[in-house]
Amino acid sequence: MSERIVPIAVNRILVALDGSDHSKKAAELAVDIAKKWSAEVNLIHVREEKNIPKGFKEYAEAERIPASNYFAMVCERDQFLGEAENRLREAGVKVAEPICVFGDPADRIIKEAKRVKADLIVMGSRGLGRFSKVFMGSVSTKVCNHAHCTCITVK
Repeated sequence: MSERIVPIAVNRILVALDGSDHSKKAAELAVDIAKKWSAEVNLIHVREEKNIPKGFKEYAEAERIPASNYFAMVCERDQFLGEAENRLREAGVKVAEPICVFGDPADRIIKEAKRVKADLIVMGSRGLGRFSKVFMGSVSTKVCNHAHCTCITVK
């Protein structure tokens, strides 16, 4: 008895970006997939507090800048998020408002994928972390093992 193959529909793609070459390739792959399926793309960048530029947090606290504005200021420094958004738009892909959040990268990617109802997560197989090649349980491995939807890792 043969199994019936159910076609996949890809309406929303979440692309995780961290500025690495692998994440840039992930964004390029997402362009191709989004065009094929006429899917909308959400870009996400997750910042860990330990990676906040020195003095930035102290400045925000001293100036009494609200946390939401502070997060936006930190993310504005990440040019690759805007560059990826421009690249997708130039390719004719529908792009939702980029997501920039703080926290554990894998946990936040999984959470945001569920929130935006992503059908697919595309991300680099290795990020910018110093020990990404050494430790099991990297961000991409954790996301692939725990996400509710299909995941593609790019290298």
